[in-house]
Amino acid sequence: MQISSVVQIRGSIPLFWSQKTSRLNLKPDIRLSKNDPNYKATRLHFENLVERYGNPIIILNLIKTCEKKPRETILCTEFANAVTFINKGSTKEDHLRFIPLDLHKLSRNGASIVLEHLARAAAYALNLTGFFYYQVRPNCGQEDLLNFSCFKPNDEYSILSDKVDAVEKLKKDVNKDIGYSSEIDYIKPLVFQKGVLRTNCIDCLDRTNVAQFAYGFMALGHQLHALGFTKSSNIELNNPLAEDLMRIYETMGDTLAIQYGGSAAHNKIFSQRRGQCKAATQSQEFFRTLQRYFSNAYMDAEKQNAINVFLGHFQQGKPAPWEFDSDHHHNVRTHGSNSLSENARYVVSHC
Repeated sequence: MQISSVVQIRGSIPLFWSQKTSRLNLKPDIRLSKNDPNYKATRLHFENLVERYGNPIIILNLIKTCEKKPRETILCTEFANAVTFINKGSTKEDHLRFIPLDLHKLSRNGASIVLEHLARAAAYALNLTGFFYYQVRPNCGQEDLLNFSCFKPNDEYSILSDKVDAVEKLKKDVNKDIGYSSEIDYIKPLVFQKGVLRTNCIDCLDRTNVAQFAYGFMALGHQLHALGFTKSSNIELNNPLAEDLMRIYETMGDTLAIQYGGSAAHNKIFSQRRGQCKAATQSQEFFRTLQRYFSNAYMDAEKQNAINVFLGHFQQGKPAPWEFDSDHHHNVRTHGSNSLSENARYVVSHC
């Protein structure tokens, strides 16, 4: 039995920023807070990622790099400044890898160009992080799999290093232990993923979903090759596997977008790739834009109220949750009030 997996994550831009909901403006202005001039919160966020996933952390930033009226570019510039500031205080090996890729600009040239650029970024990231692969030994029982004892690497061989001699020694010793004598039928060494690709756009829905598909597709080719199902790690986009994986990511993207934005995801790139006519795609995108607008303008306030109640900000004798700003949780922590009163817990538990 062989096991393989790869991890990638999506996340919002780790800065203090907001945009005021407006019923008259489809794209409200983005406001950047100046509460963190030394990017302390941003640094803590990436330190947490390193603690969980290891180095390197690769940041794929998909927001716009050029606009007539600065909006996304405000965040793009500040995010780049934050990464530069953090990297100045770390060693070269620990540097954050920052990849700016204006997906909106690229999309004007068609889906093929977008996927081509994303494939390059995905190949770069996958080459740095690798992916998890393990060939389970025949003498490894179900209990060993459940308690992860099968996955403990042998430090003597430095499996994750680039020392070919150590890996070859491991192959020979393992095969000798389990009775393999053939040079072909051997147990492949355990390999871990190190580091992670972190992708973001503004809301981490539409553009992010396309980028995650590109990375997942690139990783799938390498995984199938490692598992012995294909002779090459490259899979062409016209392969049926690409269409199947695209539909999986499309379904995932729609689910997340409906939950967060009130409509299915904008799947312009996927639609173009499948050959859907331009008029149908434009009609679909326009309808989903209207759904998002309605949700943002009329439903977001109720969502924020529910979040504030869930976080325990509704306390008797104090303003109701619907009177709080969206950044109230940050302001509460800033002033050192992290605890809830008994009354607050009582109200939350009975809402």
